[in-house]
Amino acid sequence: MASSDLKPGQKYPTPTPGFGDRVFYESLLKQRPDSEMAQEWCVNYGVLSYKKAEKLFQIVSDRKRRQRLGGGAASSPAPPKKKKAKVIKKEEP
Repeated sequence: MASSDLKPGQKYPTPTPGFGDRVFYESLLKQRPDSEMAQEWCVNYGVLSYKKAEKLFQIVSDRKRRQRLGGGAASSPAPPKKKKAKVIKKEEP
């Protein structure tokens, strides 16, 4: 595969449409466009149109740059931890 055939951010050959991973990640991206995992996979394997790949590659590379600089992920903060209920044992007479 020549480098001129690659889309922005593509690192690996594009799998065939029936390939299980491709089906999973394309459907995940369609259902949850904010999925970082799906965005990165689809960019790396070049399954998107050139125009969509350009936009998504910019988003993925910006996110990776922020993470490297210590800014953390752009996703929402972790939910607060739930407190465990205390079990009180009664003494039998």
